[in-house]
Amino acid sequence: MRFLFSLVVFLLVLPFAFMALYERGLLDEYVPEDAIPADPFIKAELVETTSSADLARRIGKALDEDNYDDAVMYAEIADYAGMPLDPDTRARLDAENAFSRRVTRNTGSFVSGFVTGEGGDTPAFMGAMASDLTVVGDVRDIGAEGTKLVSGEEYSKMILGLSVVGLAATTATVATGGGGLPVRVGVSILKVAKKTGTVTAAFTRDIVRVLQEAVNFEKLGSTLRAVDLSNTSATRRVITEYADTVSLAKVTPVLSDVAALERAAGPAETVQLMKFVNNTGDLARVTRMSGKLGTKTRGVIQLTGKTGLRAFKTAWNLALIALQYVWAIAGGIGALFATALGRRVVRRRRA
Repeated sequence: MRFLFSLVVFLLVLPFAFMALYERGLLDEYVPEDAIPADPFIKAELVETTSSADLARRIGKALDEDNYDDAVMYAEIADYAGMPLDPDTRARLDAENAFSRRVTRNTGSFVSGFVTGEGGDTPAFMGAMASDLTVVGDVRDIGAEGTKLVSGEEYSKMILGLSVVGLAATTATVATGGGGLPVRVGVSILKVAKKTGTVTAAFTRDIVRVLQEAVNFEKLGSTLRAVDLSNTSATRRVITEYADTVSLAKVTPVLSDVAALERAAGPAETVQLMKFVNNTGDLARVTRMSGKLGTKTRGVIQLTGKTGLRAFKTAWNLALIALQYVWAIAGGIGALFATALGRRVVRRRRA
């Protein structure tokens, strides 16, 4: 009996000890992050932090504020976590997804994003990215920020540096048959995020430091002073020539991570997710998380406060999952016991 008790205790303690060590990163050399499926842990966390009623309330609030993207995001989380939404909430979502409503909502947002380079929803972000991907946005931003630089005013090194890198990446994309496209996409995403205000101060410092290594701002200033920045054709020609001197080696890894995040979560969500990124390590963690959760990533972060898959794999969540199995096993044993007891009673009656 003592051996059986010790075995049970060992089998219960071992998983929790393992998860406690794993959570603290002490097993990184031995256990890859993707070796343990994240889905059960994420769902267990969601069950603890939200509910069908809470998600329905969030969806209703988003629709009241004409924020369709957020409404869809919370609906996807409800489906993912197995939390059914009430019929009224589903009906509102279906009505907003009607073709005529989508056309009205999307057209105006796309045009606004294309013209201003800013956005608040997916169509607007797509418009802003389209203007950058056609180099229109880069030349526009170089003219705006370059004028401030030449005049001695405060300017955004991040926007100006990214715009110059964008032109260099466009040239590389053409020369390599698309090889520079991830960098080009990363530039557009970060510029829109900066204008929208979702880039943190800490990440701004990190990316500016990298851009200073890629772009010689002192030399760039001399180049800008020698051109009429109100002449977009002249500006594009001169800066395109200057872009040949830009070193993409240091900035490419960061921009490629942003592009990978965009592929997993979409442009609008990537812009919004930048508010949770303080350094390149955060960017890598959020990117891996979005590879698992896609467009649900931001909502899960907001609900749980966790920005990486490892953070969900805790001993507490393991306990919640284990308890489910314990109840299932206990129920099975109870059913077997009841069946055996029933058969014994039947035999006695027959006897």
